[in-house]
Amino acid sequence: MILKKLASGLLAGIFVFTAGNAAQANYEYFDSPPFDTYKVSEGDTLSYIGKRYGVELDDLYSFNPDIEGDLIVTGESINLVGNPDNTDNGSADRIELSASERDLLERLVHAETRGQDYEGKVAVAEVVFNRVDSDDFPDTVRDVIMQNRQFSPVANGAINNNPSSKTKEAVQDAVEGTNLVDDALFFWNPDIATSRWLESMTVVRTIDDHEFLK
Repeated sequence: MILKKLASGLLAGIFVFTAGNAAQANYEYFDSPPFDTYKVSEGDTLSYIGKRYGVELDDLYSFNPDIEGDLIVTGESINLVGNPDNTDNGSADRIELSASERDLLERLVHAETRGQDYEGKVAVAEVVFNRVDSDDFPDTVRDVIMQNRQFSPVANGAINNNPSSKTKEAVQDAVEGTNLVDDALFFWNPDIATSRWLESMTVVRTIDDHEFLK
């Protein structure tokens, strides 16, 4: 009887010790991530994950650009380290845009590319950025767009229409540094253009109805 009580006591002690260690492991803090991703459990927040694995919250947002706020979904994977697919590896966006400049650019791209493929939208934004970089055009996105007699949507008022979500995505891709039309500074639809002075330029690429030229 004494041996049975002793054995029961030992088993109970082992259970308490194991359970205690398991509970402690749930709140263990690491100096660095032990793996590249973390699968979200119920009740997790991005702040909690960052603290647990020693990752700054700003870095977590950088590693997981689709996450907004602190809301995360049970079962999804959170990147704890950067990789080429979701960080810029130290490289900055191609250009810094104010909120008003971004809105103006999105409206221009939307007006210029109605019915065009996604790549055509990105390419028009690239042309605007190429002009900003060129010595032959103004130095800001707003001034490039508003330069006299350069973009027909400015003259005919089409630039006042609200841009689509696809257009906004295309502009963001261009901001991050796409290169679909190299250093093209112009684009046109040769089938409907009334002014023919662009005919003498080199065609860099054709996307849908637009030729992109330099």
